[in-house]
Amino acid sequence: MGTDAATDPVPTSHPVGFRFFFWGEFAERCSYYGMRAILALYMTEKLGVDKADAGTFMSLFIAACYFFPLVGGYVADNFLGKYWTIVLFSVPYVAAQFLVGIEDKYVVFGALVLLAMGSGVIKPNISTLMGMTYEQQRPGQEQLLTSAFSWFYMAINFGAGISQLAMPWLRTNYSYQVAFLFPAGLMALALMLFAAGKRYYAKETIERKVVTDGPPPEDTTTITGIPVRYKAVTQAEKDADRALKIQVLSRIGLVFLLVMFFWAIFDQSASTWIFFADTYMENILFGVPVTADQIQAFNAWFIVLLVPASVFLFKSLDQAGLKVKATQKMAVGFLFTGLAMAIMSLAGFMAGAKQDAVKITTPEGAVVVPVAKTPLKDVKAGTAEFGPVKVTAADWAYDEGKKRLTFASGTVRLADGKELLVTGGHLVAEEFPDAAGWERGGVLEPLLKSGEDRAKAGTEPTKATAEVIDWVKPAERVTVWWQVLAYLIITVAEILISVTGLELAFVAAPQSMKSFVTGCWLAVVFLANLLINAPITRLYPVMAPGVYFAMLAGAMVVVVVVFIPVAMAFNRGMAAQANTAPRRIGEAETEAV
Repeated sequence: MGTDAATDPVPTSHPVGFRFFFWGEFAERCSYYGMRAILALYMTEKLGVDKADAGTFMSLFIAACYFFPLVGGYVADNFLGKYWTIVLFSVPYVAAQFLVGIEDKYVVFGALVLLAMGSGVIKPNISTLMGMTYEQQRPGQEQLLTSAFSWFYMAINFGAGISQLAMPWLRTNYSYQVAFLFPAGLMALALMLFAAGKRYYAKETIERKVVTDGPPPEDTTTITGIPVRYKAVTQAEKDADRALKIQVLSRIGLVFLLVMFFWAIFDQSASTWIFFADTYMENILFGVPVTADQIQAFNAWFIVLLVPASVFLFKSLDQAGLKVKATQKMAVGFLFTGLAMAIMSLAGFMAGAKQDAVKITTPEGAVVVPVAKTPLKDVKAGTAEFGPVKVTAADWAYDEGKKRLTFASGTVRLADGKELLVTGGHLVAEEFPDAAGWERGGVLEPLLKSGEDRAKAGTEPTKATAEVIDWVKPAERVTVWWQVLAYLIITVAEILISVTGLELAFVAAPQSMKSFVTGCWLAVVFLANLLINAPITRLYPVMAPGVYFAMLAGAMVVVVVVFIPVAMAFNRGMAAQANTAPRRIGEAETEAV
């Protein structure tokens, strides 16, 4: 005899669609963070962008990535639905990942617009669609949904951590072009994985509110076949909704405004932190050389380790009767952000001063020599003197856009008379000097690959390049462990501010405004990079790094001082709301989130 479906028990396992959400998000985040990991140095090393402009461009790119979620939410909620919005905007996202490897500023910047659009539009829709899938297929299973979002969050950080290690390695051992194929392939895989799970996802409908005193229009469908249902609201209801939004924003607006300063500092890990490590730090961990842009992977791996620990810590404190308010967590997070900047500042003051030098690069590696007596743009056919090192070539060519010299064939004569040949853009020698030989020859720092890796460079014709760089004497560089420590501290701050702040905002908002608050939260990151980082990062190249990071540390001290009365006012407002409004599930423990 059949059983009424309504009385069937709800399954307690994850729905099949979760697998597609998890692996699709893993591949997409791996793609995004991998591309972003090497983008700053790609701009400075291959496109000829100076550090001030590169910092600004990185900030504008990240800002755009957090602006387009607002567009993505609107398009999905009003026209295409979440599934088709994700699929359709993923296509230019995939194409852009292939285009970004083309060494042309206009192509790259155009690709970055498409990347920001694709990443941003996808961001709010995939997590919301996953939540809808659980609501429809696992109703009432709140703990299961919490578990799903925890794994979803881990997918993001696992993807980021892996790609932030892999991309610099691919770039160093092969090329930027080869490295950018990795996220392009991952994004294509993410699209296929997500699209393959369509039948396992939630059934979507779109609700549109219309102001009318009569019946609403008849239901229709979108161009993607999603049912559209109209709901009639009065002008009074619309006005009340607007008033409620203003009330919520007035309560959480100052909190969000101060969180903006955290994101401004945190997101500089993609620009100024990399520039600092590249110039001022000895990038060796456990005896293994690493690149300046691999260090950012520590953030993702620290998140994976520390989030479960933080959940256990605050749950244990709560059970012991020691309730920690959300605003208290955030205040400590702001202090930790300032501490991270103080650590970076200390490292900056400990490091030696930078000086201009010239880096001559071939597929076999590079050598750093003193600056030329003649500006690079004025070097013509013949010999260019880089301190005691003389480079002779008949085919010197200066690339104004990339601000570097190129030549295919010539000789490099060291101060001790030893000559190295450059043939077809490759550095050739029967035997390369040892460390003492390079020093006698007037080379500031040899950066050649190992013999095995030089053999892999091949003989395909290319161009050797010479460009001016910031250089610090190896003996005056500080250990990269300073930056690892700063990452540990700022990751703790991220957990205390980002995770806590978003949950706090959800508690402060009524059920009907959860999506609106999420949009406001994303807008905070957008504004942090647009209004703060885009102009502030331009100061990094003209300030001593110790002073620059000390300035950021000082800014966080001011934020903490301002946050204290803001937090007190917020808590008073929430307490008043709790006393005058009915308790709602999820809003009872406002101050102990």
